[in-house]
Amino acid sequence: MDKKVVIESKIDVDYAKKEYRTVGLAMFIVSIAVLVMRIVIYYVQIALINSTIQDYYLNLLIEAIFSVPVQVIILFLIPFIIYKTELKKSVSEVWGFSGYRWCNGWTVLLSFLLGFCIIFITMACSYLWQIILVLFGFEPSGGATPMPPSFSIIYFISSVVLTAILPALCEEFAMRGGLLTVLRANNSKAKTILLIGIAFGLFHQNISQVFYTALMGALLCYLTLETDSIWPAVVVHFTNNFMSVYIDTASTYRLPLGNIMTYIENRLVNLELGQLTTWIAFFVLAAFGLTVAIVAISRNERKSNVYALLNTAHANANVKMELRDNVFFIGAIVVSAVSTVITFIFGL
Repeated sequence: MDKKVVIESKIDVDYAKKEYRTVGLAMFIVSIAVLVMRIVIYYVQIALINSTIQDYYLNLLIEAIFSVPVQVIILFLIPFIIYKTELKKSVSEVWGFSGYRWCNGWTVLLSFLLGFCIIFITMACSYLWQIILVLFGFEPSGGATPMPPSFSIIYFISSVVLTAILPALCEEFAMRGGLLTVLRANNSKAKTILLIGIAFGLFHQNISQVFYTALMGALLCYLTLETDSIWPAVVVHFTNNFMSVYIDTASTYRLPLGNIMTYIENRLVNLELGQLTTWIAFFVLAAFGLTVAIVAISRNERKSNVYALLNTAHANANVKMELRDNVFFIGAIVVSAVSTVITFIFGL
């Protein structure tokens, strides 16, 4: 073998390992930082418990104090800065490394529709998961989210920004960006989807959310793998979370679809599962059909466009990672898992 080829191959392997360990470091820092913010927000809530601020604006303020630093700083800026500095990448190379690539307009449109279908599935899964948790002794400390006495556009837009826009952009960057790039180069597709699903579920560090977010994370991972772009996942994530905010708002102010959550809860409580199962089956089939359509469009694009892992040594290096390469990933999973268990024990 040509000496130059051997040297270049070794460089690819060394850099691929560096990328892998760097992403692991970023995820470990993210998991620690999210845990710290959860502790901080716990004491912030205690400090503001006797505040004279209206309860609904107080709730929004607390959410902002937690969500903005977590989403913007912890999930986006910290990984971005680590990737750029440690891996010596330009800004455009970081975007490429994180899967920000053009995708077809039809793919984006179908992703919106997919997100609309998924919200009803995740709502049902979430409610069933709560029932299972209660059977195991879980006693949630929170109640219904307080809402203004009359519809407020400012309150609604603020909720959409905090719950839909920021998570769709920042969580996808962290979970389906560099993390997915290094994992998919070192694991089978099925294992990658499983790992990303588990990581996304545990990353929330909330026992109430871990199940349906793990399912959502796995689906978004599959979409990203098949389309070779993070944008469909961003769109689905945004639409799902936006619909969650809208349905809460609609149920309070009697807007269209406002009775959907009450309908699901009543059918589950009264064990009237026939109609509910039919509706859920409809949305599952619709979600499946839309996913197939998105994948088909993406595969058709691949016939005329070269899709590849851009700006990463993993594109050309078949690398076997050792235990020491996984230390930070293991640490991130342990921190997130312990934090999740604590929320179960104390009903947080």
